[in-house]
Amino acid sequence: MKRRDFIRLLSISSPAVLCSCCALQYHPFQKIGRLFHPDHDDSDAGGEDFAEVKAPETAPKLTPQQMSDELLKDARAKSVYFSQDFPDDLFFEGEKFDHLKALTQKFRAVQRHVGNGNFNLVGIDDFFRYTQYSAGTEKVTAKEKAFLEELFFFDATKYGFYGDKVFHQFTDTIKPKEVSKVPYTGHFLKKEDSLPVYEKITKDIGKSIILTSGVRSMAKQFHLFMEKGLETKGNMSKASRSLAPPGYSFHGKFDFDVGRVGYGLKNFTDDFAETDEYKHLLDLGYIQIRYTQQNLLGVRFEPWHIKVSSNS
Repeated sequence: MKRRDFIRLLSISSPAVLCSCCALQYHPFQKIGRLFHPDHDDSDAGGEDFAEVKAPETAPKLTPQQMSDELLKDARAKSVYFSQDFPDDLFFEGEKFDHLKALTQKFRAVQRHVGNGNFNLVGIDDFFRYTQYSAGTEKVTAKEKAFLEELFFFDATKYGFYGDKVFHQFTDTIKPKEVSKVPYTGHFLKKEDSLPVYEKITKDIGKSIILTSGVRSMAKQFHLFMEKGLETKGNMSKASRSLAPPGYSFHGKFDFDVGRVGYGLKNFTDDFAETDEYKHLLDLGYIQIRYTQQNLLGVRFEPWHIKVSSNS
């Protein structure tokens, strides 16, 4: 039986049926059936934003002397040369890197368990519970939980990230009733704020533009940030130049990413800024980019990242 069929079965089964078999006794996975039922046959969609982790980093490399010169003359140097290792970058080593690797595997397992699209709305408490039911993984240990909390409450300026914190509680969640799934994308947008903006964009630009990442839960942002941490071999400052640390992503509120249909990994590189779709976005006038080329937040230029305010 396919996962999506199992999800539907759970969503329509009566309590009596569920209680009649110990294999179907209540556990948090049943919430997926009630709250995250897909509008279309796209329950495994929604993994496109992992391209942001895997996208090629094309920033030029600097020699030590060039690095020193650039840092002295321009506060944006680290954002411009985002793929460079800098002398004061913060690395996770030893036990911290071991936790990073182990937890990334568990996030991957839970994502496979609930489906890529559904994973966008999984809170951190549910993540802890889902590890009990995800094939090939073990429960999150007390040390790993403490590591995640430390990571969440860590002062991101020590990475060199100067954006605002969006979530202030480790267990903050996204309420399913506040979001709507965008058909054929596997992603969700806030009904009252983000969805009208996206619908207006697609109406004005046409079918060549697509949602590549919408609302992200706490577990999803942890996963993306940790995947990037592995990509950078534990350089978390370098990771934060491409992905907001957990709690700091505006995907947790209103923002979303768009891309050009069929453009693949290039949607998460500067190449997107050369597309007609991006030029049309700028021409529309009502669109703002969260991380511009001139930003001083310690974040690379993200032409794909749409800034949405609560009063848009």
